[in-house]
Amino acid sequence: MRISFVLSSLRLSGGERVVVEFTNRLAQRGHTVYLIAPGQSVDLEHLPELVANVSILESAYPRREQPGILDHLRLALSLSRTVPACEVVVSTHTPTTVSAWLAARVWQRTRLLWLHQDYELMFANRPVERFLLRHAARWHDHVLAISDSIYEAVQQQKSAKVTLVGEGLSHAELFKPQAGHRTVEEGSKTILYVGDSRPRKGLADFLLASERVYDQGHDVRLLIVSKEPLQLQTCVPFEFVHRPTIVELADCYARCDLFVSASWGEGFGLPPLEAMACGAAVVLTDSGGVRAFARHEENCLMVPPRQPELLAKAIEHVLTDPALADRLRRNGPPTAAQFTWSAAVDRFEQAVLETLASP
Repeated sequence: MRISFVLSSLRLSGGERVVVEFTNRLAQRGHTVYLIAPGQSVDLEHLPELVANVSILESAYPRREQPGILDHLRLALSLSRTVPACEVVVSTHTPTTVSAWLAARVWQRTRLLWLHQDYELMFANRPVERFLLRHAARWHDHVLAISDSIYEAVQQQKSAKVTLVGEGLSHAELFKPQAGHRTVEEGSKTILYVGDSRPRKGLADFLLASERVYDQGHDVRLLIVSKEPLQLQTCVPFEFVHRPTIVELADCYARCDLFVSASWGEGFGLPPLEAMACGAAVVLTDSGGVRAFARHEENCLMVPPRQPELLAKAIEHVLTDPALADRLRRNGPPTAAQFTWSAAVDRFEQAVLETLASP
């Protein structure tokens, strides 16, 4: 098959990494795969992560830093005209649904799918994207959801065919329990956070919760990891790691005593699963996508989002209950082992074949 994935950018963070995991494996299975990205949006530093037979095509119209409505329309048109002749066009992000629809329905008669990773909180102040999120699924022949929560949201629209394809755990050879990685003094506990400054990632809630725990006399240190530089102000001792390599990130997971995710919403929520794979005890918020793997009091403690006081209580519970912490650590790796890219690509490939075979 010839399959084109239409992207909002190719900077290999978040949703783009998920697309690359699918495209690499589809190309390795013999399919011809194209990544269609806006001009000037490709991160050359990370292109080696793509396998050789994945082709990148950039639109003539570039992505603007502060686009107006005409910029959006021109980019959508340019992206759609960049899609080569193929059997399948795939939307990968809500803003790309227009470009993919134009490519599949106007410029060529082909099948249109949506690799759906989005949720409403992503577009809180963007009414056009919120409209597309609520209605664009019915324009597609098939929606492929990466998590249970997205699958259920699409099902409620009642007019779109949807399949749960899920995600896999990348770098499983690195994300696994390791011994001897504790680096702080005896008795001090390291709490790991992986995220960025977007409010919905819950960094402020995490810092508030951590300060409550610290003020209660617990000897804790924070290990904060982000893809962007952060200006952090907290009374809790901390170490900041900016843009770690995969090896460095695996080391962070391995040497923490507790991993905490305070996100308000996630399409899937990969960092908590990576932490589980490494044998870390996990506390997280019910951010939607994590329900695919999070089991309260079995492999994590789960609390409602945007409630730092409850997050602090859960952190204290794990820090003061060795039996609970041990249970969470033991149950994490078997949970993570259930999520493989091979299985996710099998489901993706089968859904595409079913779509092509349907009238």
